[in-house]
Amino acid sequence: MTQVKEVSAEPVKRPDEAQEPGARPVQFTADPSLPGFAGFLIGSISLALYLVDYSVAANSLVASLPIMVFSSSILLLMAARWSMRLGDGVFAAIYGLFGTFWLSFAVLSVTLNNNLLGEFENIEQRAATANFVVVWAIVIILLTVTTLHLPAVFTLLFVIVDVTLLSLFGSINQAIERTINNPTQPGDPWLIYVGMVSMLLFILVGMYIFASAMNAATGGKRLPLGRPLRKRR
Repeated sequence: MTQVKEVSAEPVKRPDEAQEPGARPVQFTADPSLPGFAGFLIGSISLALYLVDYSVAANSLVASLPIMVFSSSILLLMAARWSMRLGDGVFAAIYGLFGTFWLSFAVLSVTLNNNLLGEFENIEQRAATANFVVVWAIVIILLTVTTLHLPAVFTLLFVIVDVTLLSLFGSINQAIERTINNPTQPGDPWLIYVGMVSMLLFILVGMYIFASAMNAATGGKRLPLGRPLRKRR
């Protein structure tokens, strides 16, 4: 995600790009948020499509899992490593958390859908997924309340992610209850639609942050990210 402090890397000049006489050379700067937010967006869009195809999840997982493992996770962990080398521990942790989320979700999906951890009934599978989601919800909520010194757009992003995870947790519990009490007409839980809408919102916020970082890296100005909700001492 976009670094709050300026990146110390030297601008990269493009000698191969034609310039008008007297024009200022185009300069490119290095920023870990470029691969980081690219990975975040790819995984988020993939997960959104997975939720839209909720009733036939096995179909959407065919496309989602390779994206989460070999695109989102790699890009985010690469950005985390890059941030650590720049001495930015906060964003290294943020990138690392989201990178390992996509990786762990992919592992969970593969193991449960292929019965690699034993024969699971449908309710037990959903209970395992609910446990997974609530653990990540707790961690991201903690991340939200401890990063209020960051620009407001990051707080907005994390809050929407919190809402999404809590909605998914509630929808899984609704699905379990309906399966037990009304197995002939289980239907889709209504909270899943709250999760879909909130996921769309944080994808849009993520696109805005990525566009801000890309615009700044290519010589333009960073888009407004908002004042932090808590002032620094």
